[in-house]
Amino acid sequence: MRLATLLILVVLTFGCTQPSSQRQLTLAVVSGVEGEALKQAAIDYETQTGVHINIAQFPYQNLFEKELIDLNARTGAYDLIMLDDPWFPLFAGSQFLTDLTPLLQKRGQSGPDADFVATSVAVCRQPYETGALHALPYVGNSQLFFYRQDLFAKHNLKEPATWNDVLSAAKTIQETETAEGGGKMYGYVMRAAQGNAAVADFMPIFWAFGAEMFDQNGKPVVNSPEGIEALQFMLELGKYSPPGYASFNADEVSAHLLQGTAAMSINWPAWISAFSDPSKSKVLGKIQFATLPGARKAGQAEIGNWLIAIPRHSQNVEAAMDFLLWATSAEQMKRSALRGNPPTRRSLFGDPELVAKFPAYPVQLRSLESSRPRPRTPKWNEIENAFGIFLSKANSGELSPADAMNQANAEIEKILQRAQ
Repeated sequence: MRLATLLILVVLTFGCTQPSSQRQLTLAVVSGVEGEALKQAAIDYETQTGVHINIAQFPYQNLFEKELIDLNARTGAYDLIMLDDPWFPLFAGSQFLTDLTPLLQKRGQSGPDADFVATSVAVCRQPYETGALHALPYVGNSQLFFYRQDLFAKHNLKEPATWNDVLSAAKTIQETETAEGGGKMYGYVMRAAQGNAAVADFMPIFWAFGAEMFDQNGKPVVNSPEGIEALQFMLELGKYSPPGYASFNADEVSAHLLQGTAAMSINWPAWISAFSDPSKSKVLGKIQFATLPGARKAGQAEIGNWLIAIPRHSQNVEAAMDFLLWATSAEQMKRSALRGNPPTRRSLFGDPELVAKFPAYPVQLRSLESSRPRPRTPKWNEIENAFGIFLSKANSGELSPADAMNQANAEIEKILQRAQ
């Protein structure tokens, strides 16, 4: 009798707990609007399916560290992870991520949905654009050019097609205009703080001048004549930027635009909504958005997509894939878009409800479709930090453009040599 009772208890225990353990996933997300939208999607998913999703949320830099530690240790602590696309070459190149193609094929799909923007899918492949698919794109960020359309109209200036147009417009506006409510108006504002800030604002200029970070053999060449000329041009723009811009990050740039003390900048879509918020903006209805200007080459924005991937050592790969496909479906991505995240599906950029709420969507799509990624190297985080230090020193006057680029090139070579 005791044995029978014990067997019944064992059956009941496993019958109750086993399904529960199989119906849980753990998702690592970034703090901010990108992660908040995915958190809400996880709540909705549990309501619909009964699958509970534990959320591990971290600030940007901590998220990278936490994910890298787990992926290296192969603990399988996370079943799904959000990652910024520059991290992807390191994660995918180290074989930390699950190849999604076999999972798609099991579900009757030969590859990712054709509705995804091609440049967004390209950053989910290792090698870039042509290799195995290790993630799906969730947030379709790419840089935009912000400018004061009222001042351009006043001075009969056309939307800048080239960086020389930008420089000319900056000079005209700064010499003739005052800021909202009085005070000095600056023609341009950029961020040149050491690290990511300086690099993000520099790369579209760098590419437009025909410069590249690496040659065909993977050797760094940032100190090419084109690269040095691009940095010289950045310093020319700096003459029309507010004092102290060499320490500016995104918040300072946006503050100058919002307060009407600067006329142009490169910025990310996350800031667009602030310009129609009366509590934040003194330039309501005066800011226009465009694709990046060109020079020797057509303008290209940095792509900055957030991706979702399944760690290779997840114990719940099939369930994770089900959630991943659901979260990146058109219906769910539209909900994410309404919460503030640019989509990665072409159809949603033309959705009437979304375009009515986000009038810049047509420009955002053009920017995303023509965007390019930061150099696809697993050492990008270290390289970007080093490169950004020298760019900032040039903008602060510590180094000449040639010295800054020569020293940056030497440091990038050292980083690559250490990795061998």
